[in-house]
Amino acid sequence: MSALTLQFTQAGLDALLSATQRGFKGKISHMAFGDAAYTPNKTQTALKGEKERVAIVDTDYSDGETSDLKIAAKFDAPLEYAIREIGVYIESPDDTGELILLGVYSQPDTTLGYRTPDVKVLQWLTLSLAQIPSDSVEVNVGVDNLNIIVDRELADMALVQLNTMQRQIQQELRLVALEQV
Repeated sequence: MSALTLQFTQAGLDALLSATQRGFKGKISHMAFGDAAYTPNKTQTALKGEKERVAIVDTDYSDGETSDLKIAAKFDAPLEYAIREIGVYIESPDDTGELILLGVYSQPDTTLGYRTPDVKVLQWLTLSLAQIPSDSVEVNVGVDNLNIIVDRELADMALVQLNTMQRQIQQELRLVALEQV
């Protein structure tokens, strides 16, 4: 399968240019998954089959060395569907809290992945920013930043390991006590 290309939307580009003209950067803040497969177009304002939308949790931007921007979002709702479209959202430059669809990844008859209730998906996307004004976007990372994220599963595993180490130490101490008798 060839690499997917982000189709920028006219509404997203207009919002980005509006922010830039006022001296601000456009803030990429959310990513969404949907279950519709199609050829995206510039006039879109929403995903055709949006299933879930989450805040961006991490970014990796190489300080102007390239025109690529990597963003990540964590999808963990208990949903099941085929992932066939991915949307990237920008915050409204008018500070209304509205999210505007900046671009869409999708392809006819193509499934990008599959969501199940038991599996969390950490989706990384690399956005090529060559088509937009340089230094015109920033990423607004949500509350669950991956640098500080500790999922329940990781905490449970750490607790099990600590309990196992405690039992091993207690067993070793009992063995030492028996050997001294």
